[in-house]
Amino acid sequence: MPQTRRISAWVSGALTIGLLTPAALAADDARPGLPPVVELGVGGTSPATPAREALADLLQQLESLQAEMRNLRGQVEVQANEIERLKARQRELLADIDRRVTELERHGTGTAPSGAASAGTTATTPSLVSSAVSAREQQDYDAAFAFMKQGVYGSATKGFRDFIAKYPESTLRDNAQYWLGEAYFVARNFRQALEEFTKLMSNHPNSPKAPDALLKIGYCHYELGQWAKARESLNQVMARYSGKPAAASAEQRLAKMKKEGH
Repeated sequence: MPQTRRISAWVSGALTIGLLTPAALAADDARPGLPPVVELGVGGTSPATPAREALADLLQQLESLQAEMRNLRGQVEVQANEIERLKARQRELLADIDRRVTELERHGTGTAPSGAASAGTTATTPSLVSSAVSAREQQDYDAAFAFMKQGVYGSATKGFRDFIAKYPESTLRDNAQYWLGEAYFVARNFRQALEEFTKLMSNHPNSPKAPDALLKIGYCHYELGQWAKARESLNQVMARYSGKPAAASAEQRLAKMKKEGH
């Protein structure tokens, strides 16, 4: 029948094409200069995949760098705040010593009241006890104190230490001991300052410098993070020297410690 013959012819043609196709493909592959055939499907790999992976990798690196930059920026801010705090503390220390030096120099000009030494004022001056001090002794003391006023604390500590060793019986020995501790304190060598102020309290407990020395002992403990010892020393200042400037300073520092949670 015609329809059956047409179907049979179509099947034969399809089989012929199926048999010829591999050979044709092989022939095509053998021809030089033609690009390879890329098969797409379940087992295939898109040419765009490596590019996407590289882009994703770059984006990940960028995010990591941005996170690192944020971290570094935070560290810089913390460091900047710490530097400002230290600068403020240094200004406070310098203002304190400038006040003491100014008071000392003012007393040295003869403007201090006649009972200043016996009253135990903060700045007991060389001139008030000069009758018991030799010229050479006074000169050595003044030389060390000049370094202190100039802010050359290394030379000041050496000068006062040499003075104490050279004049063990000097009436200026307690002053020299105090300023030795002060020089270390302003230079932020708090452990050495603590040692020197403690020596003054042990060797010269009745010195006019004792209130300030005990106050600075409290300050040294504070700077070293020794909160219990700082409170103990500052409370001793308030108990022993009530009404004196050192006691007022001790009270202020205790209030500051309480506010800071120490």
